[in-house]
Formats: sequence, structure tokens, C-alpha cells
Amino acid sequence: PPPPPPRMAPAPTATVTIGVQEDYTRLAFRFAGPTTVTPSLQGNRLDLRFSRAADIDIAELRASMPRFLREARRVSAPGAPVRLQLTLDAGVRHRHFVDGDRVVIDLLAPEGGPAASLTIEQGEAPIPAQSPVRGNAFARLTEEANSTRLTVTWPEPARAAAFRRGGALWVMFDATGRIDLTGVARAGRRHQNIEVVNGEGVVGLRIPAEPDVLISAAPSENSWVITLGARADNSAPAALTRVIEPGGGAQLRARFGREGVVRWVRDPEIGDRIGVALVGGPARGVDVRRATVEAAVLPSAHGAVIEPRADGVTAMFVAGDLVISNGEGLIAAAAETPRDNASVALLEQSLTEAQAAPAQPEMELVEVRLRLEDLNRRAANEGVREGAPATARLDLARFLLRQELAAETLGALRVAAINQGELVEIDPEYRLMRAAANIMMGRTAAAQPDLAASLLARNPSAALWRGYSAYLRREWGEARRELERGGAALEEHPAAWRARFQLALAASALELGDHAAADAAVKAAAGQAPDQSLRLQARLLEARLTEVRGDHGRALAMLDELVRARDEEVAVRASLEALRMRRAKGVMRAIDVVEPLEALRFRWRGDALELATVSMLGECYSELGRWREALATMRASAERYPADPAVRHLRADMANLFERLFLDGEADKLEPVRALGLFYEFSDLTPVGPNGDRIVRLLAGRLVHVDLLEQAAQLLQHQVDERLDGISKAQVAADLAVIYLMDHKPDRALVALASSRQPNMPQLLLADRRILEARALMDLGRLDAAVELVERDHSDDAQRVRADAAWRARDWDRAAVELRALLNARDRAQPMDQGSRQAVLRAGIALTLAGNEEGVRGLYREFAGDLANSEEADAFEIVAAGVHADGAAIRDVARAVARTDLLDRFVTRLKSQITEHAANGPAPAGPPAPAPGQPPAQPPQAAAQQPPPTPPAA
Repeated sequence: PPPPPPRMAPAPTATVTIGVQEDYTRLAFRFAGPTTVTPSLQGNRLDLRFSRAADIDIAELRASMPRFLREARRVSAPGAPVRLQLTLDAGVRHRHFVDGDRVVIDLLAPEGGPAASLTIEQGEAPIPAQSPVRGNAFARLTEEANSTRLTVTWPEPARAAAFRRGGALWVMFDATGRIDLTGVARAGRRHQNIEVVNGEGVVGLRIPAEPDVLISAAPSENSWVITLGARADNSAPAALTRVIEPGGGAQLRARFGREGVVRWVRDPEIGDRIGVALVGGPARGVDVRRATVEAAVLPSAHGAVIEPRADGVTAMFVAGDLVISNGEGLIAAAAETPRDNASVALLEQSLTEAQAAPAQPEMELVEVRLRLEDLNRRAANEGVREGAPATARLDLARFLLRQELAAETLGALRVAAINQGELVEIDPEYRLMRAAANIMMGRTAAAQPDLAASLLARNPSAALWRGYSAYLRREWGEARRELERGGAALEEHPAAWRARFQLALAASALELGDHAAADAAVKAAAGQAPDQSLRLQARLLEARLTEVRGDHGRALAMLDELVRARDEEVAVRASLEALRMRRAKGVMRAIDVVEPLEALRFRWRGDALELATVSMLGECYSELGRWREALATMRASAERYPADPAVRHLRADMANLFERLFLDGEADKLEPVRALGLFYEFSDLTPVGPNGDRIVRLLAGRLVHVDLLEQAAQLLQHQVDERLDGISKAQVAADLAVIYLMDHKPDRALVALASSRQPNMPQLLLADRRILEARALMDLGRLDAAVELVERDHSDDAQRVRADAAWRARDWDRAAVELRALLNARDRAQPMDQGSRQAVLRAGIALTLAGNEEGVRGLYREFAGDLANSEEADAFEIVAAGVHADGAAIRDVARAVARTDLLDRFVTRLKSQITEHAANGPAPAGPPAPAPGQPPAQPPQAAAQQPPPTPPAA
């Protein structure tokens, strides 16, 4: 029979409590009755002889050595008066007194200050312990789209530590004050209830959060900025190593390279005591978890956290290093391995041996075949009919799934559901096996309904498969969360799948920036991998981790080694990573990378690896200006594998390239026809929303510049009809009307303007639209309507409309008057431009055709100097001859002048604005339109030309 369970130890009859002050450490021993003590100090060893025998508990004292104390031992025999030996730091003094049943021992700071000696090895300089910051801190929390920022400000710079332990994030400070959380939301998007945690000379915050929330820390003067998010800022890790001592013991050392202090605090959820190593900035943490029999060091964003697992574990800073040790040395790192510690030594070497061991299948091939024959025979005996038993079918499905025969597993499960239809609804194992088989075949969408069923909501094995499915879909946050939740079910799966789950967890953590978790998962996968292929995949992830930690030379050497591996997938992935790294470091140019990428593209086809290769190839082509090759290559792969999750990222890369080309001005470097061809070939990439609208308007401007008016009008017509509203619609409709007028389609211009009228339009836009409408009416022969439209408009453009309408109506007297008014309105201080000179010629011809010889002579006297030595000088001389000139000459000049357009300058200005509106947005500047019943505001130049108001009659 097994031995009876041990009895619980009785409660101790004497206890010790610890208090740490700035100048001394107090040890208070409480006995069952009055007790005296006789202290004796020799060197740095204090011998305490108490007058009473007792069962004293000094486990807490040994587990968390306070300041000035290095070791505590009980040297008295059971039943004898208590005798303790305390090993003190160099120079520490003591005093004692008795208070009833308490004996108080104070350990005083050495002469000259409170600094305590932490020397534990010969030749190392001690680092003085810094006093905690005194005073209160205030906290401020800001939630953003991708992260949550918590800023804690102290009266002076304080050492800190930031880490995750279990389901909570910790932020601890070397301070004794209070943290004011007034105004801080205790729960938010990425955190739950924030609670304050106090320890011995340390205070901080414990923040419960989901496993995929990572923590980063950054100092800022007297503040620490703590960031919670899906990614962690990479801090320079402190190297964590084991150091073997000459006597066979060992130490764990974290090389921070700066002074620090270790404080002890109790976890309010678990109840145990942990040591927190607090250091100053900049951020430096521990990126790997290292555990021994006596202690464990957890990963941290800043500082370190120590979990003691045995009595006598000490942690202190020595010459910039965090040293974790005990009196006997850490047993897991002992140089000599006695017989009773053989299992510990074997554990120490398990990872290396597992990587070197050949793959061992769980069953021989002959055994697998015999087992399959037996299961198939039993399943066939059950038959295929409703109501028949399905036990043998399920046994067959389990065996097939274990052998990774996924398609055969689905067939066995389908027949089992025919026999017993209720299996789908009541049997969680059935749904889990069906989901796992679908995932093995890469059919993640088919597996989702089974994995999301309420039957599997709390199943840890289902969490593993949910995480692996999310990993295949490249949803890193969900993958990591589910894989960590399913960690308890890892041992239920074969070694190959345990390794795959760990590799998926490592890849997800690496993508999220948690390098410590990724490193731990990679090592676990390498230790469990049963075949060379999985070990090579772990090695590839290790190379990526080496790169992100800054050791690019070693990472490239590892990748080059993997390129020569016999595993084709690993070799292609390693080649792609090596090319990406060399291109990022500038070792290879884009033109040098294209040819190797083209080879890799055809070397491996059919999954996310090909899509990653194509994406990098597209980037290289775009960098070289070979836009069509970039987009065509990426589109071909995206259309070939539309259901692959990686296609989302590839299409996003294509959309970014398209926007760079047509929105950021890269297309301006191409010939217009080539740019237009690219747009029409890849028009399906036009983004939805404002950016897409801007691309279309920019393209319309380019079409106008190359006189492809019909195509430009089609693009803008779609914008007006389907995309735009309000002022933007009115502005783009004005641009569309300009294009229709240039294309001699005034009726379409009128429709565009009439269908886009808006209330409260800016005055400048109203004026331009009015002139455009008048021009369209004139082109349709409705001259009176055009003049009536601009009757109250005194601007130069409106005057040109009136003059052009009179000219087209052959009302020569009226035309001469309107043209003279146009010429009188110009700035006489400025030289006459071509439009004004053409107006002078028109006025002269109108006066000649009206028979006004005196008017012609006056026109000649006024403008002969302005037109001298110009292109119009000879024509003006013929016109100035008036009715005495040869009729044929007058007719030739009249034809030439009639071919010019008085509104050409206006149309040219609006034509140049089409591209400007497309680039800067269609909303024009200017004052809003007046309210109904009020006179419209005039532009500055029109207001200046308006005649003064006539006073009302008496």
C-alpha cells in the first residue's frame, strides 16, 4: 500500500517580520514569552543567541533578503535555545532592544552613508543601493486607435520595471509614495481594472489584459510612458546567462550594464512573493525566459522579474549585472551532476539532443497498414444506413486523423454522420475532428463553423486548432491568443503537431513584435519536432529573430545555410528572406534582385510564399519605374489564387502602387498616352472614396491636355452623376461644361450646368458658371437669352459676352459700343495684350461695317501707338482706311478677326483650372452666395466698375 500522506507541519512558535527604512533594516523576532538576545559580531557575521527555545520560521527572511543582509541561517539544534547566524554586507552595524515578547535587531548602514555593499565575488565593485523616490505620482491615460498610453510622472526620476505575469501587465517603480489615478479610466479597450500594488520600497500598477496585448516602456525626464498595444517597441535586451562558480554552484546573470535595485512584492492574485529588478532608462529588459530548480527569470519589457522556487534565493545588482544565486548555487546549472540530479542534467541538454535526434515515427509502416485494414473491416461491418452504429467509423476517423490522412478522415466522418445523424449536434469530438481535417487540407473557411460551435467554446484542443487556422489566415493577434489558450492541450497531440502549433505561435508573436515569446516558442518547437523539415522551419524562424535583434551578419549566415537545405519550401523561404535583408541593408539594388525573384517565383507556386515573392518583385519593378510589369505580375498571382488569405495583402500592395502612380504624381513622369493606357488597363484598382475621385479628375485633366475631350467628359460625367454632391458637384460640373464647349457640344454643357445647381455657391463659382451658360446659349444661337443672363454682370467676361452676342447678331453699331466699353475698362497702365488688340480690330471692323468713318478715325488715333510693331499692325492700317479701303482687304481682315474668340482667354483659364481642381480638391474659394431677396455680391473688379447708385427721386 502507498505510504500515508505526510501530516501538515504545526504552526511555528516564533516568527520574524522585516521592515526596511532609508537608514536601517529592522528584524523583529516574536516569541511565545519574554525573551532576551545576546548578539556577537565578528567581521561581517552577526551571531544571535536567544534565551528561549522555539520553532522559528525564517523561510520568508531567506527567500527575500532585505537590505544589508546577505544570508540567514539557523545553527541551533531542535529543542535548544534559538541561535541564528546572519551574514551582513561589509561595514554594516547593529543595535538591539527587547519590547515584551519581541526582540528587535536593527541593521544600520555603514559609516559614511546608507550604501550597502553587494559584493559577492572577488574583484567586483559594489553598486550602492539607491533610496526609493519619495512623494506622490500622477497618472494620465490616453487611448488611441492602435495603442493605449499610460504616463506616470514622479517628482524626480525613478527606476522602473515593466513586464507581464500571467493574465496581467505590471509596471513597478522604485518609490514609496502614492500613485494618483484620478481621471484614469480603470477599464478600457485594451485593459481591465487597474489596481495599485505596494511592496517593500516599491509601488506600481497591475493591469489585467488579454494575452495579445503587449507592453513597452520609455523614460521621459521624470515620467515613464507605458504603451499597451498589439506590437511592442523593441528594447535592447539584457543578455541572460548562467555562470558556473568554481565550487560547482551557479548564478543567473542578466547584464544590464547599469545600476539597479531589487525590491520584493507580493502578487495579489497568486499570493506568492516575486523580486522586481528596477533600473533606469532607456528601456532594457529580458527577452527570454530562463528557469532553474530554484528560480525563474521571466521576459520583461524593462527591468526583470524573479520568481523564487526555493529558500535562500537572493537577487542583487553587482557591477551593472543582476545576479540571482543562493548559498549552494543553482542546481540546474551545476558543473558536476551527481546521481540524484541526473534528470536535471538531462533536462539541461534536452533541446540539443532533440535537434540532433533522427525522426522516430510513432508506428512502423507495416503496423499502420495492419491497423488500417482492421479498422476498415470493422467499419464496413457497421454498414451505411440510418440508425446503424458508428463506433468503428469514429475509431477509423481518429486513427486516420492521427496519421494526417485528412481527406480519408472526412470520408469516415461523413459516413458516421449518415449512420448517426445526431453526432453533428451533440458530439464535440466529431466536430473537432472534422475541423482539424479541414485545416490539415488548408480549408480554413470550411473549418470555421465547427470551431465556432458552442460545444467547443471551452475546449483547449479546439483553441489550438482555432489558433492554427488564424495563423494560416495571417490573423496574428487571434492566432497567438487562441494558441496560448490551448497550451494545456498540447500533450494530447502528436509530436509533429505540437511542433507545428509552437511554430505558429512563434511566427504570430514575431509578427506582433513579442520577441521573447517567439524565442521561447521556437525553442519549444525545435525540441519537439520529430522530423528534419520541422526543425528547419524552426531554424528559419530563429534566423528571423536573430535579424530583428540586430545581428544581421549571423542572420544572413543562417539563411545562406538554409538556402542549401534539401527541404524545398525552407530553401525558397530562406532565399526570399536573404534577398529581402540584403535589399533592406543596401547590399543589393532593385535591379540585382529582380532576376533571383523571377526564378523564385517559378520555383515555388501555389501558396502565400509565391504571393510574398510576387509582392517583393512588384516593389522592385515599381522602384525601377516598370509600372506595368509590377501591376501585371501582381494581378496575375492575385487572380490565380483568389481565396488565399495572403491575396488581401497583395491587393493592398497593388492599390498602394496604383495610388503612387496616379495620386502621388509618378504618372507625370510617363508619356500621357502610356499613363492613360495604364489607367484603363488597371482601372479596377481605383480606390473607393475621395482618393479615387481625385485620381479620376487628375486623369481627366491629362486627357484635356492631349485633346481627348470625349474621354475626359465621360470620366467627369460619371463623377457628377454618381459620386459628388454639393459644392464639389457644382465645381466639377463647371469643368465638364468647359470640356463640352471645347468639344462643340453646348447642349450637353447646358445640361451639366442645369443639373448641378446648388444653393449658397461661392461668388466666383457662380460668376464662372454664368459665363459658361451664356457661352453655351450663344453657341446654340440664343443670343438674346445669353445677353439677358449677364445683363447685371459688369465683369470683363460678361462684357465680352455682350460684345460677342452683338457681333454674331451683325448689330454693328451695338457691337462697336460694347467693344469700346470693353476697351475702356482695361488698365491703361498695362501694355495691350493680344486679346485687347483683337478687340480693337473687331471694333474697327464693326465701325467700318456700320459706316461710322469718324469713329474709325478716332479709334485709329487712340490705339495706333498700342498696335504699332505688333502682329496686328498691318491689319489695323487696313481697317483704319475705313470705307476707302479695298473691299476684299476688309473682308479678309474681318474673316481673320471673326475666327478669334473673345472668350478664349476665359475658356483657357478654366481649362488650366481643371487639373488644379483635381489636384487640390474641387471646392473653390470665395464668399457664399447671398440669401434670396438680396443683391449678389460682386467680384472686386466688377464692383469697381459698377456705376454709383442713382439717388432716389424726391
